[in-house]
Amino acid sequence: LFCAGLLALLAEADAAPRSNFKLSPRVNLRYEDVVVTQAGTRWRGKILERGDVFIIQLADLSEIAVPKEEVASVTRDLPPGYLHHGQFAVRTTPGVEGAFVIAESGGGPKGGAFVDVAFAYNISGLFEPEITASISPIGPDDGQPNIQVGIGLRYYLQTESRGKAFTNTEIILWGTRQDLGLRTGPGFLWDVTPNFGLGINQGVTMLIQVVPEAVAVGYHLGLTAQGRF
Repeated sequence: LFCAGLLALLAEADAAPRSNFKLSPRVNLRYEDVVVTQAGTRWRGKILERGDVFIIQLADLSEIAVPKEEVASVTRDLPPGYLHHGQFAVRTTPGVEGAFVIAESGGGPKGGAFVDVAFAYNISGLFEPEITASISPIGPDDGQPNIQVGIGLRYYLQTESRGKAFTNTEIILWGTRQDLGLRTGPGFLWDVTPNFGLGINQGVTMLIQVVPEAVAVGYHLGLTAQGRF
């Protein structure tokens, strides 16, 4: 009897469903619902309602309705384009920056090497707020680096492909020259892997400096390497 009971318990345990792993909440954010209809249409996004009608929110935040009787299957999968939702990012952007400076003394065209470092967090694949630190060549020629700190926002125009166009806006809140300013413009990112990407961005630079007093308007161009985790 003991052996029979033991064998029954072992058989029941073997028949029970097994879970090999469990996704962390942050990793699970990057998965999406995939609804396949009887006609073969595949919808990717987030299921908002399940019932007689399935309401699905797509990547562009639009919604579609699919009657339950037309649904062939529902699964969860990683998007093929490396959706960034829920990921942190660290970016390094070396490049060049130049501007025409208006000042009582030492004005005129200024420019040189430029470095920008950012720490960011992605929301919904579309929005990426960031904290930035930069070394800018804009300022007096006294040999002192002009270090700047600010906040920014990157907005991705597409999220479900490995090549992603975006717009980037960086607000400079502090600098060695008591800087206030703005860098803004378009860019493009290519996801080499889910955790590493290369990109390029460029745009307008506008600065107000207090030490010494100056106003600058110019242009910046950089190449970006970024890691995600």
